[in-house]
Amino acid sequence: MQNVNLKYLDFEKKVHQTLDKYYFTKYERQYGVAVSGGPDSMLLLNVLSRWAKLEGKFLSVFSFDHNLRKDSSNEILFVEKACEKLKCNFIKIKWHEKPKSALMEQARIARYTHIAKKCKENNIKTLFLGHHADDIAETVSMRIINNTCLEGLCPIFELREIFNIKLFRPLLYFTKNQILHLNSKKKIDFINDPSNLNDKYFRSRVRKILNNEIELKNNLIKASSVFCNIRKYNEKFIKEKLKYDYFYRNEGFLEIKREVLKKYPKFLIINFLRIAIFRLGNKNYLSKVKFLEKLYFKALQDKSITYSLGGCILVVNEKKIFIFREYNDLEKRTQILPSNNKLIWDNRFKIINKTNEAIKILPLGLILNNYFYKKNFKINKKKIKILPFHVRITLPSIFTLEGLLYIPHLSICELNSIKKSIEIHTIDFFNKKYDNII
Repeated sequence: MQNVNLKYLDFEKKVHQTLDKYYFTKYERQYGVAVSGGPDSMLLLNVLSRWAKLEGKFLSVFSFDHNLRKDSSNEILFVEKACEKLKCNFIKIKWHEKPKSALMEQARIARYTHIAKKCKENNIKTLFLGHHADDIAETVSMRIINNTCLEGLCPIFELREIFNIKLFRPLLYFTKNQILHLNSKKKIDFINDPSNLNDKYFRSRVRKILNNEIELKNNLIKASSVFCNIRKYNEKFIKEKLKYDYFYRNEGFLEIKREVLKKYPKFLIINFLRIAIFRLGNKNYLSKVKFLEKLYFKALQDKSITYSLGGCILVVNEKKIFIFREYNDLEKRTQILPSNNKLIWDNRFKIINKTNEAIKILPLGLILNNYFYKKNFKINKKKIKILPFHVRITLPSIFTLEGLLYIPHLSICELNSIKKSIEIHTIDFFNKKYDNII
């Protein structure tokens, strides 16, 4: 690992070089940074505020109050005062929920969710985070203990995307000791979160062990880099191996030949299903391997099964395995698309609006009682029923300002001119980004 006694100017230069690697840092003008008040985020705030001034950027600071400790509001106040000195825009977010289980995990997801929402409100496309090399070692250790798969062994990326927000970690090549040394040299004040030392939490216990095993910690960091490279090739291998055994339909669902269960080894099938469910289900987490193994063995033994997992419905019959998008959370996907614009709907369809007015896009399941749809369903019942019900209700339906209905995949349209002005393209699940996991 790098020398602990790193000079601040060398550190600053390396961070700036990391930022310059990516094209968007040249063109985007607004950025966000998540700051808790700890040594990592405070160092990041200081180096980014200088970079923003040098490059003519506007930096917003997001502080998330988990509201889990009495003094949490004081920590937020500390960050706010630091922002005043550095002349950065400060945005406070307070969490009011108190989950009964998996508190730390729920708090982490809430933090990403709420900050991403605020980023969108402020037209920010890139959020900086203060994760460092020690975080990689801790996370890898925790996942090994919990019997992780390949994805779990490369847990933290320099750049990844969630909720259509880029997460950028410029401190990933620096250790905790280096960060503390730099804070001391630059006299950067910070607050220590007492929960980091609380043995009640799994991560805290792992951290204590690794702090006493420096060689092990360094080896875990190096190993994670190797595993990340392996994962890049893993997906390519799966896609190439199974390319003649699956078919992704224009209606946004997957067909797989059932014979693949006996044709290929278990690990290959489970990895394939994991990727498919993650992308079709539109979740921000991968399904656990133990659930996929359960599904795999059930599919081997039973002639037909229906299984719900990761935002998808899996249906297995004698010849095929189907993976459908689950309808449950699709109501949230209702969107307005302005004229002469395009968007990605539910990560499955790209919709282009070439009309001179805004259109409304919502799942078909919400309009089953629509008069025009019911009328067309009666007329074209046989043709429409070819598509399984699970598929039909998750299809995009489009309304114009006049209330005219267009359902592209079912060829239902109240006005033919709409067809010419609205384009819809299916996005193959294998062409989607894989790194949008929280």
